[in-house]
Amino acid sequence: MRADNQPAFILHHYPYRDTSQILELLTRNFGRLSVVSRGSLAARSKVKAVLQPFRLLHLSWSGKGDLPTLTHAELGSHDSLLLTGEKFASGFYLNELMMYFLQRHDVQEEIFTIYAQTMARLAVETTGLEMVLRLFEKQLLNELGLGLNLTHDADSGSPIVESEQYLYHVEHGPVMSITPDVASQRPLIAGASLLDFSRDDLAADRTRREIKILMRHVLAFYLAGKPLKSRELFR
Repeated sequence: MRADNQPAFILHHYPYRDTSQILELLTRNFGRLSVVSRGSLAARSKVKAVLQPFRLLHLSWSGKGDLPTLTHAELGSHDSLLLTGEKFASGFYLNELMMYFLQRHDVQEEIFTIYAQTMARLAVETTGLEMVLRLFEKQLLNELGLGLNLTHDADSGSPIVESEQYLYHVEHGPVMSITPDVASQRPLIAGASLLDFSRDDLAADRTRREIKILMRHVLAFYLAGKPLKSRELFR
């Protein structure tokens, strides 16, 4: 396989032999794949500073099998997107989601675009990091065919009522209730919060708080117990 000047992001990297590394990539035209970058950990490597996560890169590779060799790398944008602090933790979190949810070689151009736009937002965002993360989670699930029902009671089909409370059943939707489901730990969410999220409106403190709980519950279901290391960075 040979590919030239492909838009890509590095999702993960780890050492390989003495001075090389394996790069887990998110690409626009080839989906998620791995390449070996030979010599890029050497002190005098010309691409060492380029091969960083969260940056839009243009990469070339060639070779047979599931681990082709990186042949060229350059920045795809003048904005280096060097995230620090909570922004770094946020980017690391998004990369973990990509690694868990995307299958190798499954081309998802829309997800690539959403990811690129989200990284650009993280780079300039000053106060609304949680909003950026929640909207990305929502868009990711939508593109994977796992979108959330946020507007109708899953049992009755009736429109969500702002003043009511709803238990959220993953893969089913919200069901009107007045008490938490302690046994299954399903989140109890205000109708107003669900409707806010359906409109991408996370301005209200209560909405942000309840939607964070909702999305953690939903993602935990699909991750099936797999831990997210990035949450340790937030702590």
